Amino acid sequence: MISTAVSRHAVLSLVGRAEARVRFPDLGFADPWAEAMLASLDVDPAGFDARALRTSTVRTMAVDRLVRDYVARNPLGLVIALDAGLCTRFSRVDNGTLRWVELDPPHLAEFKCAHRLGHGSDRHAVARCCSIACTGWMDGLRGAGDVPTLLIAEGALTRQPPEVVDAFLTRASLRLAPGTELILDHEAPPLRIPPRSRACLALPSLDGSVARYPRLRPFCEGDASTALGRALRDASRVPRLYQDGGAPPVLHLRFA
Repeated sequence: MISTAVSRHAVLSLVGRAEARVRFPDLGFADPWAEAMLASLDVDPAGFDARALRTSTVRTMAVDRLVRDYVARNPLGLVIALDAGLCTRFSRVDNGTLRWVELDPPHLAEFKCAHRLGHGSDRHAVARCCSIACTGWMDGLRGAGDVPTLLIAEGALTRQPPEVVDAFLTRASLRLAPGTELILDHEAPPLRIPPRSRACLALPSLDGSVARYPRLRPFCEGDASTALGRALRDASRVPRLYQDGGAPPVLHLRFA
């Protein structure tokens, strides 16, 4: 039986990916690794709302598109998936040279390793991390030299209180190398980029103040910005999973 330490959000995403080939053939999405993972766990797909599964899958496809663009630009790059959960993205975007690390809380990392929920590649690793705002893994990236690096925080920040989000963005801004890219989504309070040329990321707080992160700016490089817009438009065409009627925005950023 699946561990209760695995969030329902992570299970929902897995079920959506595993069921997409049958439930949503119009999406043209198939994930054999997710199908195999779901089959190994005691989870009943019938217990999940079809609209929620479709929304989750379309969001996954949007982020996949951005990650594939990164891999095309950096075939020898490094990707770090933060609080990855039951992630299978490596199997969908791997080009044969990509290096991939999933950072998870200790209990979840142990669960994934115990159930052999990895991909069996020496370029894919699952590592323990007490928090996405932990500086240990950030400092460890200094040993990567000039290796292009992408961080993916899909869902990782939506499950964190504002102070953890701020700690992550602040500490990452102090430690990560220029050119490091970040794909993330967030919902309450929403992260945003003010509508000005070369504006930086901002995080409004409930008391009306705004935290700004000058090193985090919108990624824009040729067709990549077009791909981002297309991916986000795709995500906006499906019914919304979130109670307030709007899905959290996906942002593609780069550390200056």
